[in-house]
Amino acid sequence: MNLKTVLITGANSGIGKAAALQLAGKGAKVILACRSKERGEQALQEIIKATANEKTELGLLDLNSQTGIRQFCKDFLHNHDRLDVLIHNAANFDLSMKKAVINPDGIESIFATNHVGPVLLTHLLLDLMKKSAPSRILTVASKGLEAYPFLDIQFDNLNGERKFSPQLAYYQSKLAQVMFTYDLAEELAGSGINVNCIWVPSVALPDDRLSGLPDWQKKIYQLQRKMAISPVRMAETYTSLVMDDAYTNVTGKVWDHHLNAVKTNRNSYRSETWIKLRAITNKMAGISSQ
Repeated sequence: MNLKTVLITGANSGIGKAAALQLAGKGAKVILACRSKERGEQALQEIIKATANEKTELGLLDLNSQTGIRQFCKDFLHNHDRLDVLIHNAANFDLSMKKAVINPDGIESIFATNHVGPVLLTHLLLDLMKKSAPSRILTVASKGLEAYPFLDIQFDNLNGERKFSPQLAYYQSKLAQVMFTYDLAEELAGSGINVNCIWVPSVALPDDRLSGLPDWQKKIYQLQRKMAISPVRMAETYTSLVMDDAYTNVTGKVWDHHLNAVKTNRNSYRSETWIKLRAITNKMAGISSQ
């Protein structure tokens, strides 16, 4: 990994930070793309201290802001001549939300952060990844989708127009990322870029991630924590999929933390839905169809 450049979103804590530590420890040049400068700087210093990898960098990125994404990519392309690995780790799953929050781009913030933002980020960095090929893109979905076997993209409810809950918004955004993975893998076939998705199970959350929740909900998460895997263990799956030669030519798959390929729900395989989702997402993101 000494010659590899890796970009990880949401890398200041949890799985993203653990993956950054592992990859920096292997000698990769790791860019931590974080929303908070303070938490990002702290993570950066901890990773450099733990790995002695001075190539590690911090970039400020808020996936809920298209202006911010475009500025981040402009700076990234100016400062880097390659990108070997892009890991879409950052996500919004704010269970304290009572109603949809529409961002300045006119998009519900969970869907914007978890789906539209990663699509725009990928689009803006894709040419560089093609030049750096063989390269790898890793999206992140949730094993929790198994509880929604009939879930489909609600095109008339992407902004919570009809009904809203953070759970619905989150799982719809994660289903959208699964479809994005399948669609992009087909589009990039033969380009030298593979696109795969992680099926993340229950991962132990720190107490600060539970702030704002009612006590009964905190107790549920504290019980789940006892059965959850650690961020470090989950990050090992990330690291394997972006490092191991065994996955160089594997694309368009969803993988669990045991590195077993998994099936997603029936709706996720409908190419007509991919096409419609792509068109609507591109419109939301201001991506030209040309």
